[in-house]
Amino acid sequence: MANFTNRGRIKRLKIGSVPSRFQWNNWGEGTPRRESAYKRASIRLGHDICPALPLEQSLPCEEEAMEEVAASVVMTEHDYGSAPKPGALDAAAARIQQLEDEVKELTTELSQLKVSVSTVSRVVITWANYLYLLLGSLPIWISKQQVKNTMPSKFVQYSPDVRVIIDCTEVRCQNPSSLTLQSEVFSSYKNTTTFKGLIGIAPCGAVTFVSSLFTGSISDRELTERSGLLDLLEPGDGCMADKGFTIEKLLADLGATLIIPPFKMTAQFTKEDALKTQAIARLRILVERAIRRVKEYRIWQHTVPLTLSGTVNQLWTVCCVMTNFQGPLDLKGYIPVE
Repeated sequence: MANFTNRGRIKRLKIGSVPSRFQWNNWGEGTPRRESAYKRASIRLGHDICPALPLEQSLPCEEEAMEEVAASVVMTEHDYGSAPKPGALDAAAARIQQLEDEVKELTTELSQLKVSVSTVSRVVITWANYLYLLLGSLPIWISKQQVKNTMPSKFVQYSPDVRVIIDCTEVRCQNPSSLTLQSEVFSSYKNTTTFKGLIGIAPCGAVTFVSSLFTGSISDRELTERSGLLDLLEPGDGCMADKGFTIEKLLADLGATLIIPPFKMTAQFTKEDALKTQAIARLRILVERAIRRVKEYRIWQHTVPLTLSGTVNQLWTVCCVMTNFQGPLDLKGYIPVE
């Protein structure tokens, strides 16, 4: 429809207006007209914003009417200019103070609960050193008579002279940036960088010897020689180990013997060698169980960072000794050798 603007008494078309009254639409008589601004505002606000005026009072002009509509809308939808109720500001100030106190309390609690990596490291190192001094004073190496008194029947039957069962194990460590250190800690057996240690247990299952951790490239023979185990063995003692421990001559110089599965010298094991291999394998399972107990401590389930290299021996010794407080290891459930 055509839109007109009133400027004085002259009616002018707005820009973009087009004709809307034609003969075929009866000159626009049937076209619905848009409600006036007063009517639309009255419907939206729910009350009559332009009540009936006395006959002698003239209707307001369009600008004045629109100002009344705008003022009515502002007063209806917003109350920014209205004064608050008595006591409302005091209540709001008290609520704000209460919330600020809660924020301070929660912030203090959060700061106490938040533990950084350096804090955890200091706590772990402190406790590791303390437990190392405490547990390190315990005499875990037992005498030959104590070994015989606590020896299970299966050992009495197949290896009565065994004093200690040994095995090596490795834990992953962080790869150092130095190429020289990388070659030192790289283990060809694990195909990664590791620390390597030696554990010895009595036939009763108690951990009786724990070596320091060495670099992963060290051999089983060299580790046994440098661990200090040979200084504890006596003539007549038997040391049960795996085939990788080529320490027979070292033990022979002490008058001790090496108990390992026999090597296959022919195409097939003899019956005696087969039975001996089975017996040693079933008895050596104890040291593997002991090592599994040590590695169940979660610190060994992840790569050891190089920042703990100065404390790793204390941690390792503490974990090994603490397995003695978990109850005895036994051979229950394993079929004896016939």
